[in-house]
Amino acid sequence: MQFSLRTKVILIGLLVILGLIFRYPTTPHEIGRDSFAVHLMANSISEFGYAKWWIHPASIIGSYPYSTSPSAVPFILSGISQCSGMDIEKVILLYSMILGIFSIFGAYLMAGVIWNNDIFKFLVAFVFSTSQGIITFSTWTAHARTLFVMSLPLFIYLLLKTRTFKVRFSILTFIILALLLVTHHYIYFTIPVLISFLIVAIFYKLGKHIKSIKIPEKLANFAVFGNFLIMFSIPFFTRTMMEMDPAMMRVAETGRYAWIFLMIESYTRYIGILIILAISGYIYLSLKCGKRFEEWFLLLCLAGLAQFLYIITYMKWFILPFVALLVGIALTNVAIAKIPAQNRKIASSLIVITILLLSICFSGYYQYLHFLNDPSPQKRYMEERTYVGALWIKDNINKDKNMITEGYISNRISIFGVPTLTAEGAVDLAYGFVDPDKLEVKQISPFSIEFYFKDPYRAVNHSYTTSYLSRILGSDINNHHSWAYRLTSRFNLSYYAENKDLNNRFSQSVRQTKDNLYDNGKICIWLLK
Repeated sequence: MQFSLRTKVILIGLLVILGLIFRYPTTPHEIGRDSFAVHLMANSISEFGYAKWWIHPASIIGSYPYSTSPSAVPFILSGISQCSGMDIEKVILLYSMILGIFSIFGAYLMAGVIWNNDIFKFLVAFVFSTSQGIITFSTWTAHARTLFVMSLPLFIYLLLKTRTFKVRFSILTFIILALLLVTHHYIYFTIPVLISFLIVAIFYKLGKHIKSIKIPEKLANFAVFGNFLIMFSIPFFTRTMMEMDPAMMRVAETGRYAWIFLMIESYTRYIGILIILAISGYIYLSLKCGKRFEEWFLLLCLAGLAQFLYIITYMKWFILPFVALLVGIALTNVAIAKIPAQNRKIASSLIVITILLLSICFSGYYQYLHFLNDPSPQKRYMEERTYVGALWIKDNINKDKNMITEGYISNRISIFGVPTLTAEGAVDLAYGFVDPDKLEVKQISPFSIEFYFKDPYRAVNHSYTTSYLSRILGSDINNHHSWAYRLTSRFNLSYYAENKDLNNRFSQSVRQTKDNLYDNGKICIWLLK
């Protein structure tokens, strides 16, 4: 079904307005934890004029010790900031809104190459851009996953278009693949996507050149569906490919079925209530006769990614474009269902609109109400008192002095450029807390699982700043034999920004002998030397 140009403009326009409303800031400052690490990396580029954490070619893609964060997003933010004159925090707000709108058009293009149906294209764009996962990572945050996941539909579109325009779109596909490589480690998950495309392309080529080869479609359907079940079942029975996070592993130890329930809960949280329609969309597509190249590609992609669904932290974002396509198929079938002619248009429209409204309510709840009365002292955003403390540091501490802080404010308190030991590898390297010339690095074998799940390089003669920071905060600065006393001298730490929501041995010892320079009820600044 095709819409008129006027209808397309109205629908996309309304979707853009909805996207802007969802991303209108409801917090006083930037959101996230990793976002502030990217913020500090962007600061360092603007300050020094280059990426000081680039000490090896692998640093560019975030695969080297102390350079574990890919570089694309910090460079984009720094570039916008230098060109516009805006500070990085405002740039991140603008960047998030732009990506939120970009997600609509990327999903629209991706859907169009799968099925050239205007209802389907609009529904996929709607489902993808308003899913809670996409909204969460495009609301005043600079996480690297944001750019990757929102560029993924465009990558799928370009990849599939290479069948029609081989040279032009092959070059564009290579360019966006290079961009994704320097954006996030999700690049590993694109391997099953590329392999799926090659497999389907090979079968289509063979079918054209060898007429005697004709695989029964029912057998092919059964093979693809069986492959999906096998790939999904392997981690279930072997407990491999499961979440590496210790908290997740504790869930896995309670039983395989507990892990399945955790998966359902996590994916529903970030995909939304429409996830149930993804099942019907997959079943319909699996049983459909006369599937096109793009539909076989989608089914093979899902089979190839099935084993990774147990890595919830990453796959709950990466799987979003594929789920949006399945949900779009299910909703489109509802919209064009064969109901008696006089009632078909009204009935199908009401059903689809009701489902979409329920989805918006689900996303709206998590966007506006879920965190409204969060009692936790560790807010997901930078609180006003933390921001005011950071401003005081900017105005009263020279940038040639070093500072230490603790906990979740470590990245937030240093956003105005005062060098701070944060335990963020690239940031500590950029601000001189690590001497790259003293790093002895060992390459991990590519035949080792560690090569893919961690990094291909490892420092063998050096403790990471995470360890040093932990030792400082756990000891007494007044004891000349303590880690705190020795390491504050080693890193030339002149100031301590205390988070009053937390308490540790270092804070207690600092209060006994050091001078307090500033206190706003949440942040205290102490002079160490």
